[in-house]
Amino acid sequence: MGARRLTADARPAHKVVVWIDHDQAFIVGQGPDGRETVELVDRAPGESESDFEARTVGEVVDDELVVVSGPAYARTDFERAYVSVTHRPDRLVDVEPETVPTSKIRQRA
Repeated sequence: MGARRLTADARPAHKVVVWIDHDQAFIVGQGPDGRETVELVDRAPGESESDFEARTVGEVVDDELVVVSGPAYARTDFERAYVSVTHRPDRLVDVEPETVPTSKIRQRA
């Protein structure tokens, strides 16, 4: 059996999913008891985008793998902020949300 990896503050390292836009972020992960957790990070009134991104990065900085989803502009800005803090682009997984172009939807007769 392999050893469990721990974060700097001795918590088990794990994977999280971050959905982010420029006003809020949802972080889905696992609590210490193994149950799923969901955290909402709201951008404070008057808070700059870079401060919001830095605060969100701080919430996931110790996680082993960070799956990032949301609008492209927000994902890219978050990923740049994450890498500038952690220097670990290998921990990021970028997921483009699935969308169905309206021109591809078939009309039923």
